[in-house]
Parts: sequence; C-alpha cells; structure tokens
Amino acid sequence: MQADILIRNARLGPGDGEGNSVCVAIRGGRILALESDLFAEGARVIDARGAILLPGFVDSHVHVFTGGTTLAQLNVSAVSGREALGEAVRTFAAAEPDARLLCAYGANYTILGAQRPTRQDLDAILPDRPFYMAATDYHCAWANSAALSLAGIAAGFDAGQGAEVVVGPDGLATGELREFGAMALVKRLSASGGREELGLSGAEPGQVSGEERAADKAVIHRALDHCAAHGITTVVNMDGNLYLADLLEEMDRTGDLPIRVSLPMTLTEAQGPERWRALMERAMTPATDRLRFGRVKMFMDGVFDTWTAHVVGDYPDRPGFAGEPLFSQNVFNGICVEADRRGLQIAVHAVGDGAVRRVLDGYQAAREANGVRDARHRIEHIDTIHPDDLSRLAALGIVASMQPVHPPGSAGLPLEPTISLMGRARWPYAFAWAAIQDRGVPIAFGTDWPVSPLDPLFAIRCALIRQPWADDVPDQRLSLRQCLAAYCEGGAFAEFGAGEFGRLAVGMAADLVLVDGELDSLGSSSPNARVVLTVAAGRVVHMAEGLDRRENA
Repeated sequence: MQADILIRNARLGPGDGEGNSVCVAIRGGRILALESDLFAEGARVIDARGAILLPGFVDSHVHVFTGGTTLAQLNVSAVSGREALGEAVRTFAAAEPDARLLCAYGANYTILGAQRPTRQDLDAILPDRPFYMAATDYHCAWANSAALSLAGIAAGFDAGQGAEVVVGPDGLATGELREFGAMALVKRLSASGGREELGLSGAEPGQVSGEERAADKAVIHRALDHCAAHGITTVVNMDGNLYLADLLEEMDRTGDLPIRVSLPMTLTEAQGPERWRALMERAMTPATDRLRFGRVKMFMDGVFDTWTAHVVGDYPDRPGFAGEPLFSQNVFNGICVEADRRGLQIAVHAVGDGAVRRVLDGYQAAREANGVRDARHRIEHIDTIHPDDLSRLAALGIVASMQPVHPPGSAGLPLEPTISLMGRARWPYAFAWAAIQDRGVPIAFGTDWPVSPLDPLFAIRCALIRQPWADDVPDQRLSLRQCLAAYCEGGAFAEFGAGEFGRLAVGMAADLVLVDGELDSLGSSSPNARVVLTVAAGRVVHMAEGLDRRENA
C-alpha cells in the first residue's frame, strides 16, 4: 500500500466498532483505508497509543479575526471583584507600556457586583491610560474616561441603529457602549484599528497599509492554528466583509490556511440595495479546497443583557418594551427572497423568541417566492424560541446553529442578570437543544469564540453537565454521542460538506482528531480528555508534545 501517513493503535470513538483498535492510512489528503492494521513502506507513522479517533470538529460559529486579536489581550472571564480586576488590569498595563488603547475581553456583567461597570469604576483602576473592556457576549463594552475622551464621545454620540453610547443624567457618557456601532467608536483606537470587528456590521476599513495587511493575516493565521490545536478542522467565520474575504483568498492561494474556513458576508438594513448586491455577488465566489463562501449573514437582534434581544411580548422589567429588531420585516423578507433566489445559504443571529419568529417568517417568504429547495438556511443561537415556532424549524428545513457554552450557568457564566431579563416564562424553551432535535431539526454546534472558550471538548462538557434553572424546567441536554454528532456530522451537513468531511470513512477527507483520555469523563467531575493530534485534509496541523511518532517506520 502507498500512503503518506499511517496512524496506528487508535481506538474508534462512539459509533460502529466503538473501542476497537484501528489503523488509518492517508493519501492525497483522503482516508485511503481503515483497518485493524496496515503497512505502507515509506509512510510517516504516528503511534496513537490508544487515543480515541474522531472526525475533525466543525465549529459552526466563530469569529476568527476577532479571536486571533484577543490572544494578545487581557482575558478577564475568570476575574471577579474590584480588587482582582484592578490587579489584572494594572499588571497588563505594565506589560504593554506603548499600547495606545489597552483592551480586555470576557467581562461578566457582574464583574464588579450587581451594578454594571462605569467609567468612574474603570478610572479608579486606570486613570491615566485609555482602557476598553468588552463584555463576555461581545455586544457591550465599557471604557474609562481617557478612552472616551480620546474617541471624542465623552459627551455621548449617535452610534446608529441598534447601538448606544449610554449617557447619564449629567449629559456625559457613563462608559457603557451597547452593540457594535458604539463599541467600534473606541475600538478603532486600538493597534489593529478595530479592523477585526468591522465584519460584524459588514463595514469595510479605510486605507490599509501593506504592513497592516500582513499583520492582519498573521493574526488570522494564529487564530486558525489555535483552532487546530483544539481539534477543529473547519470553522464558519460569522463576520464577513470584502476585506476579510480578500485576506482569506490571499492566504488560501499561498497555502496559509491550515484548516477549512467558511465565510458568510454580513448584510445590514442600513447598507442598502447596492451594497447588498455587492456582498451577495462576493458570496457567490466558487469554493476551493480550504475556503468556502456561498452564504450571507444577518443580525436580527442583540442579546438579553443589553435589552437588545427582540422578544415575543415584553421584557419582565420593562413593560411595553420588546427590544428593537435590527431589520424591518419587509426589508428582511426581500433580502431572504433575493439571497435564496441566488442559491445562497442564509444565516441569521436570533437570540430572542421574537427575533427567531421574524427569521422564520423571512425564510417562509423565500420559500413561497422561490419554491422548495435544500437551502439549509440557518438560525444562529436560538437562545429562546416560542413553543408555537418549534414545529416551523423542521417544516422549513432549518439548521439550528447553537452553542453549548452559552446558557447562563455554563462555562463560568453567572445566571444573573440574564435569566431574569429573559423572563421566567421563557425558561422552558431557552437553549432548547433536546426539544429542537426531537423534532428532527439538524443541530450544528459551535462556540462563538471569542465570546466563549474555543475548546470543543470543554463545550461538550458544558452541554453534558448543564442543569435546569428550576425543577419544572425541562432538561434540554443531549447525550455525548449526540453532542459529538453536532460537532462533526451536524457541522458538515450545515456546510453542505457531509459527503466530504465530518465522518470517518474511506474516501472522505482526512480531517481527523486524536483524543487522549476518555470521552465519558467529560460528563464527570474529573474530565481527562484532551486533543493530541489534528490532521486537516491529510496534513498534520497540530501534534501535542509527547505524542510518540516514528518517521518512515
């Protein structure tokens, strides 16, 4: 047998033959054979030493450019209290003496207690240097006075539809910046110029120098390497603009995409028809081995913690207020009809049950206008769904793109204030993975990194140990096997790649992961599973230190 790589002494993961020892032969980027043992003269041989063999993970919702930038920022997701935050920020500031804007991310809304941070709170920690701290959901941030002044928004600013520079009774900015339009006013002062977050609103950077362009590519490459280190072989990058599309195409041509990347183009209502057409045209770019287009992305709402999620009914603490949708229904329907007519897949961020309903209405309009096809239009997140709308998901052929690290109480997230803002009546249908899957709706898992930790094994653990918020709330957990399917076959199905990757079979792309330890431990008090090898399209893109390997054995 002629093979490029042999992986010996691996154990099959959940499914047929679970636990059996297997040898995998890889040639030309594909699985050539799966047998109990194989020999290939001249092949690179990797001894799995009993590690578990799985298909490569598909993270169906990430923000690669932003995530790569955070690798050089201060992560405060595990920080709580004024003293701890102050120590972390001042230590970080001392290590970054030349930074124009110091950036942190991952802050819980309760990082300083029940009251949200203010510019005065941050001034007390760092009074003399501009400082910016993004909330854990990336839909809100806080800035100190130095940052607000440098950005020219100390007295407030009109941040555009759906965004707000919060202003206090004194007429001055409180420091809270809600949603992307407001956050970008300060983030543009960072070393990256905020280019990494422009795709969230479908905006483009101004003139970018060759040096800046090279730096942006380096950030993206680091992010993709970080994904590979966690066993991820395909990512869907949910914040596309023309600039990022060009960067990724350039990287693909030069062989600098270590894993597969899919890029939807982001549409907003404010862009208007000419821009929509340009982005849809770009989305129709043909796929290559490692880069896929073929889809558009929209935001129908924000998040509960900023009262920007759109709900059916009202917010419990704000009678008569349901949150403002980011698209009027007629405009949204029209975009859905046109994108669907072009054969594009549509993905829409929808957190509130009202936003989910509006998205379903838009997909229904597209089907009525263009006829039934295997579009696999997606809804991203579905934090809440009205029970009347559950049956519509399967009827419209929707893919539920969901994140097991998002429920409050999981992944280090506090329950409050989110579950109270959501409202007690919505709890039974919050993050309703089991109810959705039980209705035959395909689920694709992801993390929304850097909103949440990237590691798929950690995300699966969060899914397995999630607890209902009250005794009368249904248990919406999935089994280990179902979680793995959502991260592998489900992600491949959502990408129209089920015949290419997402399964272990002869002829499929050699997107493989070796996991040391036991997968069953993910649901226990002592998890021991970790990724030790990642192979993407037949190329080793990550190998943990200590994994025995022999060349030409």
